[in-house]
Amino acid sequence: MSTKHLYESADGLVLKSLRGAVALNPSLCLHEPSRTVFTPFHSSTKRVAVISGGGSGHEPAHAGYTGEGMLTASVAGDIFASPSAKQILSAIKLAACSGSESDSRAILTIINNYTGDRLNFGLAMEKARLAYPALKIDSVVVADDVSLLKQNASNKFVGPRGLGANILVCKILGALAEGGAALDVVKAYGDAVVANLFSLGVGLDHCHVPGRTKEGRTTLGDEECEVGLGLHNEPGVKKRTIDEPAELIDHMIRMLLDSQLLRNGASTLRDGNSGDGSVLFVNNLGGMSQLEMGAVVYDTVERLDGIHPRRVYCSSYMTSLNAPGFSISLLDHHYPELAKIDLYDLLDAPTDATSWWGSSMEYGPQRSSGMALAASPAGQLSSAVIETALRGACRSVLRVQSELTEFDTIVGDGDCGDTFAAGANGLDQGTLIVKGVTVSSIVNTMGGTIGALFAIFLNALSASLPSSSASEPIAWGTALNSARSTLSIYTPAQPGDRTLMDALAPFCDAMVAGETLKEAVRKAQGGAEKTKGMKASLGRAAYMSGKEGLPPDPGAWGVNAILQGILEGFLVKE
Repeated sequence: MSTKHLYESADGLVLKSLRGAVALNPSLCLHEPSRTVFTPFHSSTKRVAVISGGGSGHEPAHAGYTGEGMLTASVAGDIFASPSAKQILSAIKLAACSGSESDSRAILTIINNYTGDRLNFGLAMEKARLAYPALKIDSVVVADDVSLLKQNASNKFVGPRGLGANILVCKILGALAEGGAALDVVKAYGDAVVANLFSLGVGLDHCHVPGRTKEGRTTLGDEECEVGLGLHNEPGVKKRTIDEPAELIDHMIRMLLDSQLLRNGASTLRDGNSGDGSVLFVNNLGGMSQLEMGAVVYDTVERLDGIHPRRVYCSSYMTSLNAPGFSISLLDHHYPELAKIDLYDLLDAPTDATSWWGSSMEYGPQRSSGMALAASPAGQLSSAVIETALRGACRSVLRVQSELTEFDTIVGDGDCGDTFAAGANGLDQGTLIVKGVTVSSIVNTMGGTIGALFAIFLNALSASLPSSSASEPIAWGTALNSARSTLSIYTPAQPGDRTLMDALAPFCDAMVAGETLKEAVRKAQGGAEKTKGMKASLGRAAYMSGKEGLPPDPGAWGVNAILQGILEGFLVKE
């Protein structure tokens, strides 16, 4: 787990975070003594104020979901600790009487199913009933975690925990209350939502709490994950090795569907009876990259097997500090209790809560286009000699892939080895030359700056090199000179700037001068070796303050590998 924090102490951190949440939404107010964020505006049509909250460390929950159309007020405890009954009672009063003490509203509290939350919210509600006899107040308890259903089936005192889908409940009931629904309607609909909501989380490691000691913390192995991990580092139902991510997600979906049968006595999702009446809600626990979360969403929708959700949501809705993990939730809209009110109207209803993210677009399976683009006839090469040379270049690049990555990790972003390898694999695994595809196809799979430079250079080379003259050295020299001129339009790089030009330029000069391929490759190698310890003028390496101990430029070293491989290929063919 990562144990480094900008704020190493938790002292005052919660209050600062709440002040930041209010700064993001100027329509909100913060009652600092109770750490309650609330909206002070009183709508004449709104009959129910919705409140939620819990321990801090789950941001943006719940302050980020406070505002018109969601929560009227939210209350924050210490990190991973329930707010006190005194705090919650203040939040109830602020929500009920905001705008006018003489015209109070009914209160619905949304509580995640943890012992501390239930006890403190329950005590606050009892105190509110005693202090304000006319106040109508009720609650909905979110218990969506299905990971422990089988283990706890015989224990009626231990219910499912609340997970990130708490925020989905807040959105639905907040919109329903905003529309003027009465307390009994909001309460009944909330209970129906929770009864048909199924969530399961997985953690790649535990989170770390600022200010706590690092010793004695349980961590997972490099190849382990924990299925059913709770929001506060509570143990999950099982640990398993991480093999294929898609297999892990498939396992999670099977557990979700099994839980519906176990909890409700029927599995309408699995039977396909619900059609498109479901919602997929994917929650980032705080430590997953957005790149990976996009892949999680894709693998999930691909494995729902006949389940077609009408809405798909993914964001860091309710986190666990910096925990690397996520949860998957399914809300089945098949049941009659939920059909009485349009669920999707509630999900799509506007809110000014800053952290709610959700599209009102209906989900439909997307398919990538397999359309093939026709190749330009310019620069087609069919020579077996050239094909062998290029495949030699591919093998040479793959041999130095790790070396290129090591060099680029020191001076850049570490992607150089993978970028060169992508281009090499793209060529070596195909039949590009035999089928007459253009030379620029070599870099179709290369990204980044290097990929763009190669694409420009090789596209210009293929345009300048007629296929009928491909084996003539003078034709290569002329074409290389023309390609280098084209490349200079798009980059100011020159020899001495510590770029791939330090290897490419000497090679081109030698070929233009009529020297042998072997001599031209030798000069390219010399140019690449000179970049060792050279101060960079361009690229990410230019931001480095010193030059001592720098490895060769990875781009130049990659060009050298390509040219060495081409030379080896020609020699083998001969």
